[in-house]
Amino acid sequence: MPYYSFFILCYNNWQMSKEAINSLINSLNDKHKERGIELIIVNNGSTDETASGIEKLKKYYKNNPIEIIAVNLKENMGYPVGINLGLAECRGEIITVLNNDLIFPPGWFDGLSNTTEKNEDIGMVAPYLSYACGPQNVGVKLDSFKEICDFSNKFIKKNSQKITYPLRIIGACYTIKREVYDKIGGNDLWFGIGICDDDDLSLRISLAGYKLAITGSSFVYHLGTITFNQEVHHLNCALGANHQKFSLKWNLKPHGKYKSREDIIANLAYNRKEHYFPIKIEEFAELEPPLIDQVEDKDRLLLIADWNNPRSQWKNTLNSALEQISNTEKIYIWIPKNYFLTEQVSTKIKATIELEQIESDSIKFFYKKLSPLALLKFLNSFDFILRVNDDFINRYIAYLAREISIPLI
Repeated sequence: MPYYSFFILCYNNWQMSKEAINSLINSLNDKHKERGIELIIVNNGSTDETASGIEKLKKYYKNNPIEIIAVNLKENMGYPVGINLGLAECRGEIITVLNNDLIFPPGWFDGLSNTTEKNEDIGMVAPYLSYACGPQNVGVKLDSFKEICDFSNKFIKKNSQKITYPLRIIGACYTIKREVYDKIGGNDLWFGIGICDDDDLSLRISLAGYKLAITGSSFVYHLGTITFNQEVHHLNCALGANHQKFSLKWNLKPHGKYKSREDIIANLAYNRKEHYFPIKIEEFAELEPPLIDQVEDKDRLLLIADWNNPRSQWKNTLNSALEQISNTEKIYIWIPKNYFLTEQVSTKIKATIELEQIESDSIKFFYKKLSPLALLKFLNSFDFILRVNDDFINRYIAYLAREISIPLI
């Protein structure tokens, strides 16, 4: 059984991913290999040679003590859910989550592993990065692997005793204890392609009683946002939509009562029912009754979407469904109030529907907050799930529906 799990999420740009993986494998020392290492490589629906490239790497490193495991997803599930599906495969006690746009100099992991293992109160630790937002940023551009190694040696020598405790760690590169994931679960699916998912994860770790740390004993070269920029239009839409979701979820001003993250941590207690996000199907639980009447005679169609993301094609899906709906079917539109301004969204949805359809018995809006643990039971209340194009939230809902054999239309 491996003690260390490394997990890297890849979406296209295989040559960049390959460079990251090779530098990662070559950077790890015998001390860590003796304790057992696995490397989970998740192909997040790539359309280039990533899948075949991973298989070639597995053959190339077949005699290496590091076990390489490939996970191939059929479509791009976005960053938060892609991470969750990779975490589901990790068996180690110390888990390191990595982007595919990183270059790893020798010794980078020593600082992370030492900090994690020697401090019981630290749940997540991150290195300094050449490119980042926030306190992890070193702000340096280097032109060769030799330059990266030379800079890393000097940086670590100078800063090895430096450790800071931020309220947020970015998702590009971090090490986390399994006990932390056992307590808080994975990423929040409602952040879609990404943006604010790392803010949310950091906050839940803090609420669970752990510190976040950045250590000067580790430096990693980060090329920065290359994978995200392949979906630049989705990314720009998420920038606008996800900050509001984060604010609503955590009851932050101007929508709620808390002034800051410090205020949340000081006044809010960790609650597994609200704050745990399952990463495996078997982790979902039946914690509350379904949101709809179980004796309803009509066939139930559920529509869930990233309502404020203009890239989502939910309007086309809804209008198409309304054109084909029979008098024995009913469409349920779920707009959870802890992520969306429900009146604003429902008004926008109604503007796309003819008045007589709104007033008929064919559509039902509901806004209830639901525990993430109860999501599968909730989905099982419906006969069909409506599929929406260009919508990462709906894409994961469809994935879960297939796992429990609910038809998609």
